Amino acid sequence: MSFKQVFKHATLAFLLAGPAVCAQAQSTGPLVVEERGSSGDRGSANPATAGQGGDEGLYVLMQQIEQYQQQIQNLQGQVEELRHELDRLKAAERERYLDLDTRINALVDQTKNAPQTDAEAGDDGGKNSAPADPEADRAAYTAARGKLLERDFDAAATAFENYLKDFPQGQFRAHAHFWLGEVYSNQKTPQLDKARQQFQTVVDEYPNHSRAPTSLYKLASLQARAGNTSEAKVTLHKLIKQFPDASEAEMAQAMLKQLNGG
Repeated sequence: MSFKQVFKHATLAFLLAGPAVCAQAQSTGPLVVEERGSSGDRGSANPATAGQGGDEGLYVLMQQIEQYQQQIQNLQGQVEELRHELDRLKAAERERYLDLDTRINALVDQTKNAPQTDAEAGDDGGKNSAPADPEADRAAYTAARGKLLERDFDAAATAFENYLKDFPQGQFRAHAHFWLGEVYSNQKTPQLDKARQQFQTVVDEYPNHSRAPTSLYKLASLQARAGNTSEAKVTLHKLIKQFPDASEAEMAQAMLKQLNGG
């Protein structure tokens, strides 16, 4: 540190610590100075004693300067830690955004590539009877699916929920449960419990549906994601046994290998 910097810090500290220095000086008594008589004789004052009060004040001042410097260093360290934490949070937020964007794009692509013909779209796995109003049934399901293509997932969730409520015999119920599971698991704030319930409904109530293999795989993925490894393994084995020729069976084998540490 240069002389100017030391002097600057010393002056600042002295101004801040003026009362303390004055108190210290008072406690040590007045400075002893050399007295001269009218005859020119020197006084008998001790030079060491004469400088004692000033030395004590200077010592206190230098101690305070050291303390201020240490405080500044501590603050600089805290600033660096906060800057590092902010950079880490920004990076994590960017990763979450990129992951969410990737999942959203995949979901939209999946929706676009889903079956479009009446026979395929209306596949109910042989469970439901014909709806009372097939046209209204189809229109409600198509509108809900359109919200997915528009990436309006909150509106899509509401539309599919309303479809399931309004059309208890709807020919698209299995599809609606499946898409609800996808929406819940891919929202900005995922609702994983609700997503698992939707995929489980497809698996339990529509075991012969075209969405059953995918629902089993999605369910196993969510179970593993929640830390329920044993449940995920059971679901994957069920998928492989019931749908050995499905493309999801190969994916299930790979996931099982990963869960087993292979």
